[in-house]
Amino acid sequence: MLGLLLSSIALASLSSATTTCKCLYNDSCFPTSAEWDAFSKNLSQPVIQNMLPMDAVCFPDSPSFDASMCAEVTANVVNPPFLTNQINALGFVNLEALVVNGSVQYCPRPYSPGEKTCDQGRIPKFAVNATTVEDVQKTLQYATDHNLKLVVRNTGHELMGRSGGSNSLELFMHNFKSIEFKQDFVPEGAPAGTASEYAVTLGSAVQWFEIYAAADAQNRLVPGGFSPDGTVGAAAGWLLGGGHSVLSPYYGLGVDNVLEFTAVLPNSTFVTLNKYKNPDLFWAFRGGGGPSFGIVLSATYRTHENPPITAVFYVASANDTDAYTQLLTTWMEQHNAIADAGWAGVWPFLDNTFYLTFFTPGNPPTNPAANATMEHWFSSSKAIPGVNVSLAMSKVYPSFQHWNLDNLVNSQNGYGFNWTAGGANTTATSSWLMPRNLTSAGNAAQMGRVFANLSVAVPYMVGGGAVAAVDADETAVTPAWRTSVSDMTVLPGFVTGGEGALTVDVLDAMYQSAYDQIQPLRELAPPGLGGGQYLNEPDMLEQNWQAAYWGEGHYARLLAIKREVDPRDLLLVRRGVNSEEWDDEVLCKTTGS
Repeated sequence: MLGLLLSSIALASLSSATTTCKCLYNDSCFPTSAEWDAFSKNLSQPVIQNMLPMDAVCFPDSPSFDASMCAEVTANVVNPPFLTNQINALGFVNLEALVVNGSVQYCPRPYSPGEKTCDQGRIPKFAVNATTVEDVQKTLQYATDHNLKLVVRNTGHELMGRSGGSNSLELFMHNFKSIEFKQDFVPEGAPAGTASEYAVTLGSAVQWFEIYAAADAQNRLVPGGFSPDGTVGAAAGWLLGGGHSVLSPYYGLGVDNVLEFTAVLPNSTFVTLNKYKNPDLFWAFRGGGGPSFGIVLSATYRTHENPPITAVFYVASANDTDAYTQLLTTWMEQHNAIADAGWAGVWPFLDNTFYLTFFTPGNPPTNPAANATMEHWFSSSKAIPGVNVSLAMSKVYPSFQHWNLDNLVNSQNGYGFNWTAGGANTTATSSWLMPRNLTSAGNAAQMGRVFANLSVAVPYMVGGGAVAAVDADETAVTPAWRTSVSDMTVLPGFVTGGEGALTVDVLDAMYQSAYDQIQPLRELAPPGLGGGQYLNEPDMLEQNWQAAYWGEGHYARLLAIKREVDPRDLLLVRRGVNSEEWDDEVLCKTTGS
């Protein structure tokens, strides 16, 4: 089911098929230690060789055993700010797990005393800690020359494990942290007379907690990711996948706000991408997924005025399944009207409890219908038998950053759902973009029944408004973004630690649960009829992923661009553009079968 499959690599090819592979660690073609040392002399710092997983420092038999480092790792095992700084860890331990011949190879996290085995799993043994553009260029050229599987890691905050990989060389991009505001930015190559914009250029490793603070200090706003602790990368992975934001209904998706990229292409060429220079690649970078078309070095965003916001916090619990279903049904009766009144945010529900963390620009709200529409929801939900509304309040914040600090950084200052209470050690996810006609009041009863069967749901009201105003073909993201209001995300595998050993059965159950819970929405709104999946919240088992992620028309254009810019298949990721013929570890390609 997982299809990972170093085991499949060893199978004899069918007589009609041809299999070619990347150069693997144990192959004679793989660079020797002396060759790595020689390559290191061309870089700003030496290649890390024989790198072990982060938690190896806790294993007494490991060559990297270090008790003091183990204590630090153990204390931060589910701490996103700590994990995103590590070169040898992914955000979730199940994404580090490699399935081989029916067994799971990984380094358990957190370490349990007496544990004996710390396998390499999907953590690369070799890594380039890039600090310069030249480091990036030389690494791509070296990987091409030696036919190496290359993975690119920025923050590791990713939900399919694409920034790790067995038998890989890792390009670690976490050092590119520059932030530069420009009051009169004009894209390179623009014709004379092109109007300038107040913009900000971010190095590819800048994270949202950094740019939110920097923009607020300039009294500007950049629409970005909703991420507890702000660890999501702001200028690469999040953006290349489309980039939804709780600010999107007012300002658009991330790809709608980016004005220019600088990047290194698979052939090691440094390029500038915007609507005037390399426009086809600029289109592909805006939603085609990373790092499929090149390595981002910087992204330039337009910035916006920084208004006060009116926030709403809400918590309601139901006594039984019938009351819970009615609560969700009532919400869906008002869902589209609440969005149209200018509200956006997150509406998670689990364990018979429904939450809102919402806001709208302005004090009072810019949209004159905002307050009355929300009050109507408060009053109608309180009237449902068996439902207890324990919180229904609004609060004005001077700016988005003040809201962000109270709710996603120092959440003890916030209200309602605690977004930073307890990180996760493992996760399985799936998502579906729900078109506006599906979330209309006429479908409320049906949607209420579907939602009541979800275990952990974190839907984002991030569509409509400015997102819907952009032409569906302007960027590479699925056209479903332009007709949807909410993105339904499920997290049935979100576990905080101590869940026991990972086995094939455990992994299968997590991923199958995520797939199954989203299946009713796939059936109600399939790709081509308004539905699709957010590329940054992918499903491990998504079958028609090309249409789900991009739509058939966009995928055909992406595939043509990909084959032109990367003819040697250097920058491939699981379920990425042009990966169809490759195994899930993107190590071997089978053609003609």
